[in-house]
Amino acid sequence: MKLLNKLTVLGALMLSQCLVAPVASAQKNDFPNKPLNFIVPFPPGGPTDVAGRVLADALGKKLNQTVVVENKSGASGSIGISQLIRSKPDGYTVAGLAAPSLTAPFILAQAPYDLEKDIKSVGTAYITPLVIVVNAKKHPDITDMKSLAQAAKNSKDGINYTSAAIGSTANLAMELIKKDLGIKMTHIPYRGSAPAVTALLAGDVPVMYSDLVAVLPQIKAGNLRPIAVNTDVRLEELPDVPTLKEQDIQASKAVSWSGLVVPKDTPDATVKILSDALASVVNDPDTQTRLKAVGAYPYYTNSQTMQDTIARDSAIWSGVIEENNLRQN
Repeated sequence: MKLLNKLTVLGALMLSQCLVAPVASAQKNDFPNKPLNFIVPFPPGGPTDVAGRVLADALGKKLNQTVVVENKSGASGSIGISQLIRSKPDGYTVAGLAAPSLTAPFILAQAPYDLEKDIKSVGTAYITPLVIVVNAKKHPDITDMKSLAQAAKNSKDGINYTSAAIGSTANLAMELIKKDLGIKMTHIPYRGSAPAVTALLAGDVPVMYSDLVAVLPQIKAGNLRPIAVNTDVRLEELPDVPTLKEQDIQASKAVSWSGLVVPKDTPDATVKILSDALASVVNDPDTQTRLKAVGAYPYYTNSQTMQDTIARDSAIWSGVIEENNLRQN
């Protein structure tokens, strides 16, 4: 009788464990089961914000959860990334990482974070094509990179150029380009792309290295002449404009990209779910059309590849910033 009772208790225990195990397993693998928070480290309305909202909407549909966008701008995007780093590492808070947030640790007086240690990459989502343009009416002689270099060499003080901001990918890439060409160029910064384009149109500065969206309307109107793009192949919108690589500019490796990141202790299994979802939406034709409409060219790479890219670009940009004394005091 005692043996029967022991067997009965043992059987009940085994049954309870069998019942509990699937529940525990389901709880472990049901991510996501509530809304996600998507931090955009830049102000509403800009290209990064608009592209981020396209991704948030597509990810929400793919994951069957609401993805709430929160703009947390300031300090070259470092405020938003810093908030992400402090967030609970459960996958329910992600952030968009773009070039200013990547270079912030090397430009700001006090480095707010170390991207190689403080975050995990989910994957890259898109690249932002950059284009070098000149005022078509005031500088009819500058038609390509060779003639730009010649114009700079013909001037005692070199030639001025502008970009969206100090430390932007365009600013740093142009520093690489002028080194490649052996010319003098002085960066004239403005507070964003719009005032920089206005200055270019007014003739206050002859050259701008810009994201495509900011200057495409003026290119189409004939007011600005594009002389190079920084992509691997020519752009659909500018089929007659050669790439930097076609013009033997080695700095063509410097591109502007954006991806998603999560806090460093987020479980790898959760990161994989997010990365797979990102791959799916980036390869979706509808999402691709929506991203291209705001100047973001879909370009997915997985978590490890993005992390490797962060390390590579950090080495490139930190060197450019140090060499040109761009760090804030």
